[in-house]
Amino acid sequence: MNGCITFGKRFFIGSFCLILLTLCASCSSDTDQDTPPDYSSQSRDCLSCHDATFDSAHRIDCGICHLAVDTPQGSGDNHPAVIAMPAHPDHAARTCGTCHERQTEMVAGNHHYRLNKHIESITTAFSSEPDPVQADARPVSSLSSFENPEAVSELVDDLLARRCLRCHVYHPGDRFDRVYHGTGCAACHLEFYQEKLTAHRFSEHPSEERCLSCHYANHVGYDYVGRYEHDLNEEYRTPYRVGPETLPDYGVEFRQLAPDVHHEAGLICVDCHGQQAVMGTGTRPDCRACHRHDTGQQQYSISTVAGETIFTSAATKKTFRIPQLSHEAHDKYGSRFSCQVCHAQWSFNDGTTHLLRVDHEEFDNFYKLSNDGSYETFRIIWSQVSEDGDLYEPVMTDKFTGEALPGIWFRGFEERRWELMLFAEDADGVIRPARPILDLRVSWIDEDEQIRFDNIAPRTTGPRPYAPHTIGKAGLLYQLRIAPYLDQ
Repeated sequence: MNGCITFGKRFFIGSFCLILLTLCASCSSDTDQDTPPDYSSQSRDCLSCHDATFDSAHRIDCGICHLAVDTPQGSGDNHPAVIAMPAHPDHAARTCGTCHERQTEMVAGNHHYRLNKHIESITTAFSSEPDPVQADARPVSSLSSFENPEAVSELVDDLLARRCLRCHVYHPGDRFDRVYHGTGCAACHLEFYQEKLTAHRFSEHPSEERCLSCHYANHVGYDYVGRYEHDLNEEYRTPYRVGPETLPDYGVEFRQLAPDVHHEAGLICVDCHGQQAVMGTGTRPDCRACHRHDTGQQQYSISTVAGETIFTSAATKKTFRIPQLSHEAHDKYGSRFSCQVCHAQWSFNDGTTHLLRVDHEEFDNFYKLSNDGSYETFRIIWSQVSEDGDLYEPVMTDKFTGEALPGIWFRGFEERRWELMLFAEDADGVIRPARPILDLRVSWIDEDEQIRFDNIAPRTTGPRPYAPHTIGKAGLLYQLRIAPYLDQ
């Protein structure tokens, strides 16, 4: 049996056992409870193998969520059929949805859950059709990987299914200490660390760490805590690491830059990004809802105490004094420029991003890209270039089906910058910070080392507006940022 198959089998068995350890466990309380005396004999048999804790909200029989068929007898092949990951999108409606029907219905059309906006932006950019099919009509699970893509669209689909979309709720993420997460509802509402469930207690309000398990690397969220991913070459690592057994928490080390002032004050992600935005069809937060509370927006729990505007966190119950907009620039320029144009301290500005699929096994020229944020790439390349240990075949899995197909997707950059702020006009005519997120090049070298697709660029590569989470004081030089646009 080759190294890749051995590794895959170990990963499957380990993951399955890990999930089964959560059988009969609970969610909300910080206090562990004894096994309820009225548990069924089936649940008691589960607990004879699986150590579990309980809370008042989910002290229910194991089979209610995991839908066990028979009383467990023995282990391995004798274990009864259960749904190991009941919160997975394929099962959530008939598991979580039996008690949380409204919430499971909410996420069915949610961009955050379905990733349709991400898919639409990439597939549209690389489409040769003037009016490509929009992602709203295409579920994320319909993405396919292709062993032998014949068109650019198939190559891009393979890129999304096997490399890019590793953080979606259909997949537990890369096997880095703070990245591995649950699937479906569990991705946000259960805590994992080092590929293990830390406690089977569902959090009503997801923690910042849960958000960062997907919003890490150079993506919005990582910037909120002031992190910017290192360059990929191993010489840039701090502290310097050697070999695949010393993986960093998020796959690639980071530089610590200035965090967002809201993070420094103690606000967590869900304080601004509430349930309607994260799970439903709500819009992005508006800074004025808090900082110009007289606008009448009732988006958050805000009160006035002794002349001060006070925000109360629904998640932590902490209170925060909110400074109100007073500078004349807000009235003068507020309708033309987003708040981040003046207040963002830095932004993600990685370009051009090269995505290269390599199907052959000559990796000596690629090993410096092994630390590119993908666990599969890291383990495979190190096994190929090192002189000892298991040898893993150069395959990547489809993150929806689990199927392993030939070829490794590498990621690289022409440059990595954070200090130069780019700007672009959005669909409403508002100037916002922008990033070159679609400045991509896609290539494929087959198993015979023949170049099948070379440096394919999307139809549009210009910067796209976004909201950097690096807010701070605007300072005296804010007018330098907006000056080029004042006469437009």
